[in-house]
Amino acid sequence: MSSTRTTVGTVLDRVRAWSRRFVGVVARKRTYANIAYLLLSFPLGIGYFTVLVTGAAIPIGLGFALADMATTEPIALLIAGIPLLLVLVCIGGPLVAVVLFASIELTALERLLATRLLGADVRTGEPAGSVRERARRLVFDRGTWKGIGYLFSKFVLGLLSFIAVITGFAFTYALVAAPLHYRNQLVGIHIADPIEVVPELTYQHEDWTVDLTSPIPLSITDGELVSVYVDSLPSALVVSAVGILVGLVVLHLFNAVAWLFARYTELLLDGTQPSIFSEPPTE
Repeated sequence: MSSTRTTVGTVLDRVRAWSRRFVGVVARKRTYANIAYLLLSFPLGIGYFTVLVTGAAIPIGLGFALADMATTEPIALLIAGIPLLLVLVCIGGPLVAVVLFASIELTALERLLATRLLGADVRTGEPAGSVRERARRLVFDRGTWKGIGYLFSKFVLGLLSFIAVITGFAFTYALVAAPLHYRNQLVGIHIADPIEVVPELTYQHEDWTVDLTSPIPLSITDGELVSVYVDSLPSALVVSAVGILVGLVVLHLFNAVAWLFARYTELLLDGTQPSIFSEPPTE
């Protein structure tokens, strides 16, 4: 009997601990730091993409123009090629250097954000010993190009994370606030067109098959999702309670996505060059 009570007590303790952990996501500072990072990823991703693409477009465009002249208009190449080449060297080269330098600083910013907001452990590489060494590493260091790849990826990942956060909050709000709008067809989550699904199961064995089709189709009426199926305050309160549980699950999903971001940042930015403003090279 004592052993049985001990086992039941252990199970109850685990259930209580799990419940506190599940509900406690609302009170954790890390949760809101993770959400802040996911929301910031979208505007930062757009900024990174704009800087990198704009900086690379000019020298690449000039290079293609020279290549096109060399293959199609040899005479034009002799006349306009030298000025274009001078422009490419005088403007394109320094512009590429500026873009590479900017990528180093933006990578340092991402390391800082991941460390402060996500709790990631991203180590900084050794600072360059001189200006010449920093210039060499600007082009030939593998971390520079890993950082550029990471910054480009933030455009897509930031967009997806922003959509996920906004959708999660909107869906949770529509459920939690059901008592306030369950009679209003204009508020909440809408189904544009009716959805009807007829469950059908097919079993096949060599030359014979068995089809099982449900006589009752599953359908979702078009309109505001809550208002279509809730027509009383008690029902709306039940939906609101379900919305609270959904909101807790959504917060845990945000934390999971942020955890993946932290591991991704550690993988790509570990050992990349430090910012020149935090650790300037020595002469």
